[in-house]
Amino acid sequence: MLVKIGGSLLEYSREILKILKKYDPVIVPGGGVFAELVRRIYSGYGISEKAAHRMAILAMEQYGLFLSDISGIPSSYELGNSRPFIFLPSRLLEEEPLKASWDVTSDTIACHVAKLLGERIFIKLTDVDGVLVRGRYVKEISATELLKIGTTCVDKELPKYLMKYGINCWVVNGKRLENVDRAMRGNIKGTLISH
Repeated sequence: MLVKIGGSLLEYSREILKILKKYDPVIVPGGGVFAELVRRIYSGYGISEKAAHRMAILAMEQYGLFLSDISGIPSSYELGNSRPFIFLPSRLLEEEPLKASWDVTSDTIACHVAKLLGERIFIKLTDVDGVLVRGRYVKEISATELLKIGTTCVDKELPKYLMKYGINCWVVNGKRLENVDRAMRGNIKGTLISH
């Protein structure tokens, strides 16, 4: 199983990782406060989107190193390690670059890693209960429908990659620790984004 831990869950991350450790997933970190600093530099200093994208990937790694340190779960640049481990994506993305854009964030990167691992589904832990459609959380939505909505709790490119790779994504509220444990046992509460 692949799990992406959103940067918005930094203050919950220690407890989330205690749960995840029992299930041996591959963990992809978000960017959180580290990526927000890159966004501020990008808008305030006129650096290129390509440079900002690379810096944001390194921001993911800073969060990943933080997660590794507080949990004892090893971090790795390699995908073939014994699980659990926290994946640091910069070397992979030098070999297999994705579009350098703020539309491609750790969500799409997690989807790409899931594809490389042969996973058909991954879990995105974030700070909301799922995908909002007309003010209500939905239990399921297709990637095609999600594209029509525009801005949601996932990055703009993720629906395209879910369709391209034939992968599904569960959006789960990681602040609700019982939901994290349930999700790892397959009893998922959140929104399923189907390819």
